[in-house]
Amino acid sequence: MNDIPTHTEHGLFADDTALWTASNTMTYLSSRLQQSVDAFESWCKSWKLKLQATKTEMIHFTIHPRKRYKHPVEVKVDNTIIKPLDHTRYLGVI
Repeated sequence: MNDIPTHTEHGLFADDTALWTASNTMTYLSSRLQQSVDAFESWCKSWKLKLQATKTEMIHFTIHPRKRYKHPVEVKVDNTIIKPLDHTRYLGVI
């Protein structure tokens, strides 16, 4: 997990992993998060693990809850776009 960029935090619980980062712009946020996901995918491959895009979820938190973004954050796992959800379940502690 040392390959994950320093601008991204992570949490582990059993076989679940959470990645999170922050930014002032959506473009920069997308870039940061995609870099982190790519690094995590590489780490998984080096340990002969595979991320399951169908089990991957993403949620967007903002300090401006009423503000809707025209271009939401887009992240790909194994060339599959992960669409943001309104809610998700994380069993670990952040």
